[in-house]
Amino acid sequence: MNCTISEIKMGSICIKSKTVSPLHNPTEPCFLSLTKVTIRHCHSLRELTLLMFASNLKELEVRNADQLEDIINEKKACEGGESGIVPFPKLVSLKLRNLRELTNIYWSPLRFPCLKKFEVIECPYLKKLPLDSQSGIHGENELVVGYREESWIVRVEWEDEATKTRFLSSCKYV
Repeated sequence: MNCTISEIKMGSICIKSKTVSPLHNPTEPCFLSLTKVTIRHCHSLRELTLLMFASNLKELEVRNADQLEDIINEKKACEGGESGIVPFPKLVSLKLRNLRELTNIYWSPLRFPCLKKFEVIECPYLKKLPLDSQSGIHGENELVVGYREESWIVRVEWEDEATKTRFLSSCKYV
């Protein structure tokens, strides 16, 4: 809370460059005991790419981070998908609020096999969600996308028509 850092440096995680910090082996997740992250009022923070290594993360809440542009920055992750690490495999709850500059969570759809709750409130530049028709929990405890601004949900750019059909029916005003 209330931090003034603009970046969490993690060294290079790019396989292509072969420069990997000792802390990070790009084929294995780190931070195995990290299950909940809450970031509030960190006005200079621009990205949270380091979180792609938190393989057991279940809850992520980010609020009032005025400069945050990306949750996971594609350039910094250096196409992390090629490393075998898929972000957020155990994430159950993702809450994003008052992130005025957020444009990207992840650059392609993620499965989010455990995700039940996904809230987006006051994130005017976030237009594309990293979801496809197979993302999140299906069935009785289906993934719900919560929103506050009707104008935002209308502007969302869905991956395809199947994704739009699936999630528009489960979107809820919160």
